[in-house]
Amino acid sequence: MRKSQGVAMEAIQEGSREGTCSRSSTATNKQVEIEKLKRELGKLKLENDKLKSTKEAKVTTLEKELDRLNRENDKLKDHKSLSETERRRLSRLEHQAEIETQKRMEEIKKLVLKGQALDLAFLVDATGSMQRIINMVKEQIKEMAAGVKKAYPDVKLRVAFVAYRDYEDDLVTERCEFTDQLSTFIQALSKVDAIGGGDVAEDVFSGLQSIASLNWTSQNRLLFHIADAPCHGCRFHNGVTDKFPQGDKFGRRIEDLLSRLRMDRKITKYFFCHLNKSTEKMVREFKNAGDEIGDWIQQELFSNINKIPHVVVTMSRMTIQKTMSMVGAADNAVKYVPEVVKKGQPNWESIATLQGQKTKHIQYSQVKEMLDRIRTKQSLELEEVKWCSVQIAQNPFSSEGSIRWPYYAQVATVPGPRGHTCPVSSSPMVVKRFKTPLGKDVRELHKKEKYFEQMEVQTVSSHMATEFNKRIQNLPGVKMVEFTEVSVLEVEGKFYNMEMLLLGKWIKYNNNGGFINLDEYRATLQAFTHWTYECSDKLLMVTDLQGVLAPNSDGHMRFHLCDPAIHCADVLRFTKTNLGPEGFKLFFNTHKCNDVCRNLKLKPGRNGVTTSGTIVGRS
Repeated sequence: MRKSQGVAMEAIQEGSREGTCSRSSTATNKQVEIEKLKRELGKLKLENDKLKSTKEAKVTTLEKELDRLNRENDKLKDHKSLSETERRRLSRLEHQAEIETQKRMEEIKKLVLKGQALDLAFLVDATGSMQRIINMVKEQIKEMAAGVKKAYPDVKLRVAFVAYRDYEDDLVTERCEFTDQLSTFIQALSKVDAIGGGDVAEDVFSGLQSIASLNWTSQNRLLFHIADAPCHGCRFHNGVTDKFPQGDKFGRRIEDLLSRLRMDRKITKYFFCHLNKSTEKMVREFKNAGDEIGDWIQQELFSNINKIPHVVVTMSRMTIQKTMSMVGAADNAVKYVPEVVKKGQPNWESIATLQGQKTKHIQYSQVKEMLDRIRTKQSLELEEVKWCSVQIAQNPFSSEGSIRWPYYAQVATVPGPRGHTCPVSSSPMVVKRFKTPLGKDVRELHKKEKYFEQMEVQTVSSHMATEFNKRIQNLPGVKMVEFTEVSVLEVEGKFYNMEMLLLGKWIKYNNNGGFINLDEYRATLQAFTHWTYECSDKLLMVTDLQGVLAPNSDGHMRFHLCDPAIHCADVLRFTKTNLGPEGFKLFFNTHKCNDVCRNLKLKPGRNGVTTSGTIVGRS
């Protein structure tokens, strides 16, 4: 009996344990379900928050757009509600702008025409051996003139010649004064015969003296000297037959003759054509005596005289191109307050760190937005002014800029005028300040607006380059183009333009007067200038491209450029280097479309496509 009761009790206890386990398992399962539901609920809440956030963002965007439209509507209402007096004032301002535009366009046309005026003189040895040279000049002068006119259709060309012989000859010199009638020049040259010349040395000094007495008036003045014998005096030759080895019979000094040509007559270039090596020592002495800048006298040895006309055309075009690049930028006659130039980096530890304010333009996401602002004569928008600490070298490191001095600088952004000053960055920077002309109003020259105008030129160029890079990124071998970012820096009441310092071999690829550097021809850059004109629908053109070809942070070679010029339909914008529609013409006068132009489907300019003389492969 007891045994049966024990068994029964064990059974009851076992059943109890099983019931407890069953209940525990059920509870666990429910807990898992609860956790799962909690996670799903959290997920739903997250998705709901995202939806709310998206809706709020859309609402915010719509509110901003509505606010913008309301402001524009208010402006329109204000405009409509303008008083008659205000409307008349606005009308006067618009009329004044039209007058200023017309005045500037007429000024540009005069400057361009003046910049294309060329006086071209030939100084020729006319002794017995030189008849072939006289005939060549006479027969080729029309082709030479046509070659210059092809690049500059509006060129005003005047030609002259002086023929010289030796002391004992009846006619020591013969000449034709400057004329714009080629027929007059040819007729006069037809009367010149190559005769005389007893010894080898000739009376070159009388020829130079006669050249100096010509009526030089054009802005471009080019002298071509063609000879096969040196002047008198052992100083000028290596032992040729010379009856006057002590020098000029009349005691004239080459230093005085060359000074008169260069300083008084303001001859732009003196180009000597060697027909043999006997004249080489003479030209070396000429350069030592009168070529302080090193390239005023240029020379070349011609074994084939038929190549001389090509050099005449090339030098004529290059002389005009250099002059055109300065049109509107700077007057060569202006004298500036001198600065002591120190080329090396300064000792930064000895230079004070100053507080400055830095301003730059905003970055537009679409180039069309920027172009629309230019087209409607609106200023580009500015970012918020930032404070920075800056060190600026006391002396400029170069004098080559036509209108600005460049100074080494180091800059770092700081939170505010009283904030913590960060360590100055070691990144090389440059700040540029306008040169001060003697006797000019400094306050007018260094107005803040002048520096903002310079900044705008480079900002627009940079935006155009960014868009251009998108178009060429899939063209094999074509390098990207970028411009340094420019800001306006104000330090202790002085304004500067500030940008990154470009390091490397500096090259000028083209200029705003139609010059193309064929020695460093780059198809990409010529195409870029052409493309900016078409991309902007003939509104503007970025030119005067210069800088360095160097690797970017990604290791790929690209063009790093600065100090461009912009030609624009609005001739009152983008500084005096803007030659407007005349500038467009100057570019297309010399530009020939290349492979990059064709890939971008640009319309060929008036000179068609690239021919020999340009290296298309160097993109």
